[in-house]
Amino acid sequence: EAHGTGTSLGDPIEVEGLTRAWREFTSRTQFCAIGSVKSNIGHLEPAAGLAGVVKVLLAFEREQIPPTLHVNRPNDHIRFEESPFFVADQLMGWPRVEGAPRRGAVSAFGMGGVNAHVILEEPPVVASRELPGQESFVVRVSASSEEGVRRLAADYARALSRVAGDGVGDFGFTANVGRASHRFRVAVSGVDGAG
Repeated sequence: EAHGTGTSLGDPIEVEGLTRAWREFTSRTQFCAIGSVKSNIGHLEPAAGLAGVVKVLLAFEREQIPPTLHVNRPNDHIRFEESPFFVADQLMGWPRVEGAPRRGAVSAFGMGGVNAHVILEEPPVVASRELPGQESFVVRVSASSEEGVRRLAADYARALSRVAGDGVGDFGFTANVGRASHRFRVAVSGVDGAG
């Protein structure tokens, strides 16, 4: 994820710096996608680097590299064919290489002198495990007034009517630990999302 503001001077300098850093480790060319989220959402000034981090994290999660938009022709001052990079100008899959996590790099530069380059690595793949079936569930309903408890209980009932059986436990967990405890509270038990 390049800082890449689309300037004729800055972008070639950035790609040249990245290429020099990579040349210590590989002579391969055009194997790493490069892009900039700025073409998709604009320049967010001091938050531009954070937007790049979010883009890379979403790419990990979705296993896809999003396109850099509006690239009709790459910058004439950048020799991509001699660099490790190619412009990610279309949506592409990002498959996992066996035994190695996916990694992404984010560059961010600021007018105030910020110069950051961060390497991100996806979290390890956790093997799914079979959880024992749960026969009943308890959901805590808590609010600052009796009327609030009634309203929240009705909202929960409506929401639970649309939750599949295997999601009821997740719903209960979130309701039980994700909300603050208030003065008025009640615990409701049931056997499935419809109960």
